[in-house]
Amino acid sequence: MQMFDVGVIGAGSAGPKAARTAARLGASVVIFEESRIGGECLYTGCVPSKALLHSATLWNRITRASEFGLPEHQGAAPDFGAVMAHAHQTIAQVGAGDATESFRRAGIVTVCERAAFVDPHTVIAGKTGERYQAKQWILCTGSRPAIPDIPGLAEAGCDTNRTVFGWTSLPRRIVVIGGGPIGCELGQVFARFGADVTILLSGSRILERDDADAARVVTEAFAQDHIDLRSNVVVERVERRGDEKILYLRGGGEVVCDAILAAAGRRSNTEGLNLEAAGVRLAEHGRLKTDATLRTNVPHVWAAGDVATDYKFTHAVSYEGAVAATNVVNALRGEPAIDADYHVVPRVTYTDPELASVGLTPAMARQTHSADTIDVSRFDFASLDRAIIDGETEGFTQIVSRRSDGMIIGAQIVGAQAGSLISEICLAMRAGLRAADIALTMHAYPTLPEAVEAAADRTSHASLSPNISRAMTD
Repeated sequence: MQMFDVGVIGAGSAGPKAARTAARLGASVVIFEESRIGGECLYTGCVPSKALLHSATLWNRITRASEFGLPEHQGAAPDFGAVMAHAHQTIAQVGAGDATESFRRAGIVTVCERAAFVDPHTVIAGKTGERYQAKQWILCTGSRPAIPDIPGLAEAGCDTNRTVFGWTSLPRRIVVIGGGPIGCELGQVFARFGADVTILLSGSRILERDDADAARVVTEAFAQDHIDLRSNVVVERVERRGDEKILYLRGGGEVVCDAILAAAGRRSNTEGLNLEAAGVRLAEHGRLKTDATLRTNVPHVWAAGDVATDYKFTHAVSYEGAVAATNVVNALRGEPAIDADYHVVPRVTYTDPELASVGLTPAMARQTHSADTIDVSRFDFASLDRAIIDGETEGFTQIVSRRSDGMIIGAQIVGAQAGSLISEICLAMRAGLRAADIALTMHAYPTLPEAVEAAADRTSHASLSPNISRAMTD
């Protein structure tokens, strides 16, 4: 039996970060992955979906060529199979290199097999039956799409983000169940390449966790893409009729399509780990429950990433991997654990226009602060010179700050390159800067980041001179 300081199970986004961090801190590390190193993000998530989104956005601009003084589009149709092949080429480029060799150079042992606990400190490798023991364990087994419990759906057949990237041709009519980021992003891709897309929402609008005004801008863009949004829908059953699929809706009505994409949440991957042998208990919906330091109920077992977190973003789970690894090494040294810090977590939906957010929305802020203690300042892209030049005037930048001291407690950006623009605000929040500090920083003209400067300049404290502002807020 081989023995290590740290064992990591899962090599998606959180696992490799955890393994590399622990190894860099001097621990002996073994990492297990039964599938492909890189996980959901690389193969069936962030990378291929953003490649498709980029192609779809380029195609949209080509069809709008006359708006920019260029020859009018002549009606050529896109080859969806070629677009999908490009997405797979992108996966190969991003994932280029031998991950196991990279781990070896870092001193990490890689076991390309499933791991299951046989006792609190020992796992057995699925195929070889070899046993591995570690003083500390980090579980990073990720999540998978949750399939809605709708009668007839399994029999009729549906796709998820794990299978949709295997399409080589575009179905003519597509129903998307779910109006979160995955459903919105892929729904817009399919619509722009010519499919008739219907998105069924269980609630009243898309992107319900985001600011309502920002989501409305995306909704308006979907209308331009001829996407049929149906709110407050309950699908009672699904039937297959030949090559067609029929979704019957509560209250009457039906939707007929050729393909169904289920994009209605995620489920943690904990099956097959034999957690009972380690004494690890599960929380609701099969998720691993952790404390603020990412420790489970078992002192030497920790968890990072989708298997345990609410923040199912690659950047967030990678951060969690680093925190968990730091804490296991601290535990080995008898030092105290640190808490994971989630007060600055950017979240981006990569539709066109993009919607990015960090911290509190105005609605959230009003729930925790009285309305007269917060500032909400907004600057529209329609008034931004660079947006006008680029013909991308949809959207706005919005900053939520405390009126007492000008500290930023949240921001939302909907518009071109919102996912990149939000980083300046994230840095300001992390560094404890005020909106006035952004407003008083020169931004190059003409650029999109001027929208952030302009929104910051509209807060109450930013209108004051630097000396007066500091005197009042320090």
